[in-house]
Amino acid sequence: MASTTDYKISFDTFHNVINNELTSTAATRRAICPSTEEPLWEVPVSTQEDVDRAVSAAKAAYPAWRKLSWDERAEYLNKFADAIEANQQEFIDLLGKEVGKPPGAGGFEMFLVMGLARGTPQLRIKEDKPIDDEDRTAIVRYVPLGVGVGIVPWNFPLTLGIGKLLPALLAGNTFIWKSSPFSPYSALKLAEIGTKIFPPGVFQALSGEESLGPQLTAHPDVAKVSFTGSVATGKKIMAACAGTLKRVTLELGGNDAAIVCEDVDIDAVVAKVYSLY
Repeated sequence: MASTTDYKISFDTFHNVINNELTSTAATRRAICPSTEEPLWEVPVSTQEDVDRAVSAAKAAYPAWRKLSWDERAEYLNKFADAIEANQQEFIDLLGKEVGKPPGAGGFEMFLVMGLARGTPQLRIKEDKPIDDEDRTAIVRYVPLGVGVGIVPWNFPLTLGIGKLLPALLAGNTFIWKSSPFSPYSALKLAEIGTKIFPPGVFQALSGEESLGPQLTAHPDVAKVSFTGSVATGKKIMAACAGTLKRVTLELGGNDAAIVCEDVDIDAVVAKVYSLY
């Protein structure tokens, strides 16, 4: 059994994770710390070539991964949870830099992450028999789809991504994590930890600019896209996925409360408030 020290990683350099390899790109960029407004570490700017390599690796890994039993895949996820926990304080510190979260808020996010990491492997989707009588039997089975892509926002960069990643892997899919350009660091480190646990191609992560999302959603070998973000971007993702009939899950914002004060120009403000929905 691996000890927690076997899962420790350094948090001073950041790479794409493609087929369990830490890879660099010709172009790099730096996100900004919201608390200090100082540039953070360099991260890759992925190209179409990087996308193609990652999708190809995920597609190649899929047949063997889906053949594992639910219990076997859950065993991988439990080890992954151990590995995340071994680096928990480093993730809290990193969330403070990339998202500007104070230690309490970063600790709360990791509390959510570990809840998902420990709870998800316990889930099972069993087949159902809606009809089973002397005349006929109808069986409903839920099967994996293939290569999944998670497009994750900046504000809860680990929690919202883990909520996409772990169920996808447990169900037998392979997964590519596309992080926000504003907070790419924690996802890349999570995928680096994944190289110590998962077979090559099962879990990968890419960093990039705004062009990266469309490259993934348009790829013909991606079977499912899960997105959390704005309504406007959600519309674009749904349209992009329609051409190849990808399955799509959209968790969209725009339901925020607004306080309208008495002294405002109602005609001018109503349109702005309404546009949030």
